Amino acid sequence: MAKKSFLVVFIIASLVFGSFVWAAASAPKQKYPSGTELYPAVYGTFAELYPKAKYANIDFYNNSYTLTGITGMALTTPLSYDMTVRLTGSGEIDISYSNLYSKDTTTGKWSKAKAFGLYNYNKAVSNITTKMLAIANDSADLARAEKAAMADIVFVYTIMEKFTDLAFKDFIEKYAKGSVFVLEGPVSDVKESNKEINGGAYKYLVTMNKSLIEDDELFSALMGKTIYCRFYTNRDDVIRYSKTSVIKVSAVLISAFKGSSGSLSLDLAANE
Repeated sequence: MAKKSFLVVFIIASLVFGSFVWAAASAPKQKYPSGTELYPAVYGTFAELYPKAKYANIDFYNNSYTLTGITGMALTTPLSYDMTVRLTGSGEIDISYSNLYSKDTTTGKWSKAKAFGLYNYNKAVSNITTKMLAIANDSADLARAEKAAMADIVFVYTIMEKFTDLAFKDFIEKYAKGSVFVLEGPVSDVKESNKEINGGAYKYLVTMNKSLIEDDELFSALMGKTIYCRFYTNRDDVIRYSKTSVIKVSAVLISAFKGSSGSLSLDLAANE
């Protein structure tokens, strides 16, 4: 019996020790394909592996992406942490973590944690790197991820939020313009328009608001932030909308404007 007890303790100690090695040891960095945009690979990877994670900060032109709400399990204990993915000056993928939390499964409360415990962090890093490189090296996958990224209004907003006016203009023209967004929000007003956009005339202008984040227990950075949308359409049913109506639209980005307070306004044409 004593030998069995010792063996159990030894196995547990080995697992725990191994878990701390996983957390402490750095996974070898791999080269990202030169001349390939980083954002589609990052977006496609986390959309698949960690779909509930949120982008907390993006330094688009310096190839740095920080996400919050990366989750995993240390045996039966849920973990959540922030992860930063960036390219080094030599073009290597560098991944790091911060703000590690564990969840008390009895109370449901999250609290700061000092170590990963029985969670293989290096395995998570390896999976992310492998997926990123697979997307980057497949032209079809890269194109799909690029389209999906530029159609995600929260992702695009997080990119543009801290831009200077010149960087904002450059990003809209080179990356975001022509993206198709699916947006839902309350109507502010409906007016006749007869505006011509790209050779087509649109009869109505619907102004609406899009809240970025409704509710999230781990992420509040975008709570309360709203995008103001001017939606041009030929749909006759919009004349019956009231200021209590909620509308869902599929629309092409025509132009965007950034306010001095960081607010964002979009001009959109119906994707008809």
